[in-house]
Amino acid sequence: MSNSSYIPDMVIEKVENLKKQGKFDEALKLINHELMKNPSNEQALMQVVDIEYRRGELDKAGKPVDFLLQQKKDDPMALYIKGVLEMEKNNFFDAKKYFQEAIKLTKFENHEILRCYGLCEYWYGNREKGVQFLEEAWSLNNKDAEVIYNLIEIYLLEFDYRRAKRMIQYYQKNHEKLQTFDKEIGFYDQKVDLFDKFIQKNA
Repeated sequence: MSNSSYIPDMVIEKVENLKKQGKFDEALKLINHELMKNPSNEQALMQVVDIEYRRGELDKAGKPVDFLLQQKKDDPMALYIKGVLEMEKNNFFDAKKYFQEAIKLTKFENHEILRCYGLCEYWYGNREKGVQFLEEAWSLNNKDAEVIYNLIEIYLLEFDYRRAKRMIQYYQKNHEKLQTFDKEIGFYDQKVDLFDKFIQKNA
C-alpha cells in the first residue's frame, strides 16, 4: 500500500477499539488527524465512512465515498459501499447500479458484493434474481455466517421451508468453521435458533 493510503497500525487499533465502545467522536478525531496530513488518504476516508455509517449518519457516510468515486470511478470497493448506503436508504434502483458496476469490476468473484446485490434485487421486487445471487454468494464462500443467515431468512419469506431447514442444518453442522465479519457468532446463533423454532411450528 502506498504511503498516501497508509494509517499506522497503532492508530487503526485505537480507532477500532473506540468504534467498538461506541466512542465515534473520539474515533473521528483520530482519523481527521490523519486526513489533515493527507486529505486523499483512502484508508482514512473509508474509516470516516464506517464511523458515520455505524452511528446512522448515512448522508455524512456518503460524502467520502462520493469524493473517492470522483477520484476513481472504477473503484469496486467505493462502488460497493455506495451501493450499501443507497440500499440502507431504500434507494434500491440506484443501489443496484452501483452493485452491478462493482460486480463487473470484480468479475463476479467477490461474494460480499454478490450477497448485497442479491438482497438489493430481492427487496426491489426481483425475488428470483435476488435468491439466485445470494446462492451464488454462498457458493463462493459457504462459511460466511451472514450469507447463510440471509439465505435462511429469504427462503422463509418465500415459504420454502425445505431449503431453509437444509440451510439451518448446514449452519449447525459447520458452526465451528463459520466466519463472521461485523457481528458476533452469538447474533447468528440466536437468529438461526428462532428460524428453526418457527419452521418446527409452521412447516
